Amino acid sequence: MSRVNNESLKMGELAGYVISYGQDPAEMSESIRIDSAATMEYTVSNLDSGTWYFTIQAEDVDGLISEPAGIVSKQIRG
Repeated sequence: MSRVNNESLKMGELAGYVISYGQDPAEMSESIRIDSAATMEYTVSNLDSGTWYFTIQAEDVDGLISEPAGIVSKQIRG
């Protein structure tokens, strides 16, 4: 994992993650903060039917947040 300036980010410097999501990939208005770098999975519950888009950002111990990762999508059927 590396910082925006391409410097290496050590696991000890990683504080957690921010997951952003929504039904419009241009405006993911919902977010969840994960305050543990050890968390390797998270389930977003209670999503309405339709296509949902997600991205994730890493946060370091200084509160600096990375650029969003590539957007992924999931179709929820009712």
